[in-house]
Amino acid sequence: MPALVGIIFMLFISPFFPVGGPIVGGIIGGYLGTPGVVRGALGGFFGGLVVAAFFSVVAVIGGTALLGPIGALIGLGIAVLLFALTLYFGFLGAVGGAIGGALKAWMVSRRRVTG
Repeated sequence: MPALVGIIFMLFISPFFPVGGPIVGGIIGGYLGTPGVVRGALGGFFGGLVVAAFFSVVAVIGGTALLGPIGALIGLGIAVLLFALTLYFGFLGAVGGAIGGALKAWMVSRRRVTG
């Protein structure tokens, strides 16, 4: 569920803020999930992969719907480009998820110390 919140945030923010969207979405998903840098990074990475796949499907369907067969080829080219950018979304999501997971782990350990 926390990763879903991060994915939804990434979907809506990434078109407007290409770098900030995946990072902030990863931070949100990592913070809402279980504490830990590795778990947060994995959640952010997989969230970025889902967002990249979603944008690829939208490009192919949108190109086909707007321009027919030529649009399908253009959309497929865009989808290949977006799929290549999967590492971009995945990496930035993993960075954000690691930050969020570390922040959550720090907050949990701080609560234990202070009571």
